[in-house]
Amino acid sequence: MTTRAKAIRWILFLCLALGGAAFDLTTKSLIFEKVGPPRSAAPVSLIPGILELQTSYNPGALWGFGASMPYSSLVFALLSIVAGIAIVGWLFIGGAAASLPLTIALGLIMAGAMGNCYDRLVYGHVRDFVHFHVDSINFDCAIFNFADNMLVVGALTLVLFALRPQPSDEPRVIDSQSAEPV
Repeated sequence: MTTRAKAIRWILFLCLALGGAAFDLTTKSLIFEKVGPPRSAAPVSLIPGILELQTSYNPGALWGFGASMPYSSLVFALLSIVAGIAIVGWLFIGGAAASLPLTIALGLIMAGAMGNCYDRLVYGHVRDFVHFHVDSINFDCAIFNFADNMLVVGALTLVLFALRPQPSDEPRVIDSQSAEPV
């Protein structure tokens, strides 16, 4: 990878990570300012029976995992910091930045980790506010935020990248009579 290509990947990664974290933190601040803290006001319906703004605090990880663990916010903040260091190391020391999909996926994961880590360190919990539910079929998703979305999209991109067909290193032999690979 050329020096110019590495610089472009750094810029892309930083734009995704810092821009995504800034977007997440800005939306959290705006929604909590407008809607108020949890249980202080009725949720704001965006699509009746499906989508609303409802503030919530989550001291744990995804779906509240580990919320009752002592010092859960600090533990998850430390895990986010360790993950961030590992991501930067994998991308720019380990060479994963040679792959555009990996750079994008890890930039999104870093954005989500930074947004939620900030909340944990500053507030002692993560601020969530998007409540997706489909009342007609009794479906109710955990309340989440945009950092969570970036983490999930980044992780799904990593999974899809890992599952993609690998190019074969074996040379293809072609039968000269049928022009078909053998």
